[in-house]
Amino acid sequence: MKIIKFAFFCLLLFSVTVFAQETDEQIKSEVLAKYSTRDYVFTPLPDRGYNYFKVAKDTYFVHNDFDNMVFFVTKKGVVVVDPKPALSQTVIEVIKEVTDKPITHVVYSHHHRDHSQGAYLFPESAELIAHKKVAEFMAIANDPMRPAPDVTWTDTFTLTTGGFTLEMKDLGRNWHSQQDVIMYAPKQKILIAIDMFHPDAAPWIHFGESSDPMFAFGLPDLLMNTYDFDFVVVGHEKIIGTKAHMEKYNALLVDMKNILIEVVKSPVYQVLGEQTDKRFAEFEVHYKYKAGITSAMNLCAQKLIESDWSKKLRNIELNAAENFQTMFMHIIVLDP
Repeated sequence: MKIIKFAFFCLLLFSVTVFAQETDEQIKSEVLAKYSTRDYVFTPLPDRGYNYFKVAKDTYFVHNDFDNMVFFVTKKGVVVVDPKPALSQTVIEVIKEVTDKPITHVVYSHHHRDHSQGAYLFPESAELIAHKKVAEFMAIANDPMRPAPDVTWTDTFTLTTGGFTLEMKDLGRNWHSQQDVIMYAPKQKILIAIDMFHPDAAPWIHFGESSDPMFAFGLPDLLMNTYDFDFVVVGHEKIIGTKAHMEKYNALLVDMKNILIEVVKSPVYQVLGEQTDKRFAEFEVHYKYKAGITSAMNLCAQKLIESDWSKKLRNIELNAAENFQTMFMHIIVLDP
C-alpha cells in the first residue's frame, strides 16, 4: 500500500510539473501569436487607453499606443522596471488588479525624463535602484519626479528577491543615453534593453539619437550571442519584442551598411561629388562637406525605400535619410 501511495504521489507531482510547464509554454505561444505581431500594432486599445498581458509566469507587460513597461510579481512583492511617466500610474493600477502584494523595487533604466519621471508615483517604501552614473545625472537634474535611488551600482548588479532574479550589467559602452543598462531575467528569459530598437519598425531618427552609433550597430549581434531570451522589452511600441524582431533589425543594419558602401563607391555619387566641387569655391568647405553628406544619405534612403524592407518593417521611409546620415558620419567619416 505504501508503494502504491508513493507511486501515486510521484505521478501527481509529475502531472503538476508537466501542467506548469505547459502553462508557461502556453503563455509564450499566446504572446508570440497575438501580442508580438503587426496586427496587434493596429488593434485599437480598449476604452481605458491601455492594455496588459502576461509574458511569463508572474510577469506582466503594460502598454498604451506607444509606451510600455514590465513588472514582475515575486513571493515578497512586485519589481517594476523603467518608471515611465506615461505609464507608471497605469502600472500601479494594473498591479492592484493582479496582486495584493506591495511594490518592493523600482529599477531605473537610464536618466532620460520619458523613462524616469514616473518614479515619484511609487510608494516611498519601494527601493529605487540605479546605476551610479544614472544617479549622478539625476542629481544634476535635481528633479523631484526622479527621486535619488536608494541603491546604486557599477559594472554589474543582481537583484534577488522573493525567488526572482534580475541581472543588471553595464556593457562599458552605450547605445542611447550617456549611461545605458542591460537587464535580464533568466528564469523568465526576458531581456530588457531600453530604447535599443523598435520591434517591427524602422529605427527611430538618428538611431534613437544614439550616443554611440558604432556600438549600437553591433549591439543586436552582441546580445543575441550573450543572452538566451524569448522576449525583449525596449520601452516603446504596443507589441513586445522577440528574438525574431531583433534578428530582423540586425539584418536591416547589415543591409543598410551594404547600401552605404555601395552608394559611396558608385559612379553616381562620384559625379555628384565632382558637381559639388564645381558649384562651390575652394574656401566654401562647409558647403561641400554638407553637400557630400546630403547626397549620400538621400541616395541611400532611396535604395532602402525601394527595397523589400518597405514590406518587412513599418515606417521604413520615415527617418531613412537621417539614419543614413548618422551611419555615413560614423562609418565613412568618423569611426572607420
